[in-house]
Amino acid sequence: MGVCAIRKSEVRTENDVIEYLKDWPKFERDVYVATFRIPKGKVSTYSRIARKIDRPKAQRAVANALHKNPLYPVVPCHRVVRSDGGFGGEKKAAAGRRRHVEREGVPTKSGKVILDDSILY
Repeated sequence: MGVCAIRKSEVRTENDVIEYLKDWPKFERDVYVATFRIPKGKVSTYSRIARKIDRPKAQRAVANALHKNPLYPVVPCHRVVRSDGGFGGEKKAAAGRRRHVEREGVPTKSGKVILDDSILY
């Protein structure tokens, strides 16, 4: 990846995300832009992100891209959960993402997001 004209600390808008990631693969850039759009207090799923970027069978690839998110917390990957509302990955990191979305007002029960239309983006 080449030298970027914008520093990470300057990334604030969707256009900034695109500019910062201009030399990244299109798939990853699309994942990060779609994730950037998730508003505070909402969540999406890996499957929904895959559909939003017109790659409906790429939910695992979405998860892998978000695992190496270079723009956290600007790109709020903590707002993307499994289709069952669970937080994947290592137990301690998953608990941290759960606490983060709870602080943003996302309802959880038994360690999972309570998924309904009012919370899904």
